[in-house]
Amino acid sequence: MQLMREIEHLNQMLLKMADVVQNNINMAFDVYKNHTEIIAINDDIVDQYERLIEEICLDILIKERPYAKDLREVSGILKLIADLERIGDHAEDIMEFNCKLKDIDIPQIPEIADMVGKTIAMVASAIESFIKKDMLLAEEVIKADDEVDQYYTNIISELVVVHDDEKNWLPFAIYTTLVVKYIERIADHAVNIAEWVVYIINGFHKDKKIY
Repeated sequence: MQLMREIEHLNQMLLKMADVVQNNINMAFDVYKNHTEIIAINDDIVDQYERLIEEICLDILIKERPYAKDLREVSGILKLIADLERIGDHAEDIMEFNCKLKDIDIPQIPEIADMVGKTIAMVASAIESFIKKDMLLAEEVIKADDEVDQYYTNIISELVVVHDDEKNWLPFAIYTTLVVKYIERIADHAVNIAEWVVYIINGFHKDKKIY
């Protein structure tokens, strides 16, 4: 019973961390898409949750010596919080580049909005797959990464074409290339989270049996 309570507490802390991370990326993307007022992102909260969850995981592993399903859950959480923390970092990075772009008349590239929407959905689904321990949903997240990669390739191909009639094109292209790369990385981290969810469910990580 004690182990069950501790794992439930661990799950609750993870969900609180995930809520902060999702809120941060939604704010960063909203400012980017709608050119609204720059909002300060407090990534320190995400880092604090990461350290707290690490401490809880290690405490459980040392004191309770879990095995089988419980061991997979604790060790899987210990791994996936690193990806959550990196998503939080990238939200902060994007907000910083929003500051660079705020005074630029930004040309419209519709696929960026599509890429953002897909990436946000991947993060949300990866977290939901953990909550529900839903293997099929986790696998859908993993497969969706190909679509984000294609968006990235298409957008970069458009950004490298020089638009002589657009005086702001060069700074726009430079900063947007970096923003799009961060979006692509967020999608990669969503995939990593989904892969750890698969491990928690069945012990396989990237088709290799771990435990």
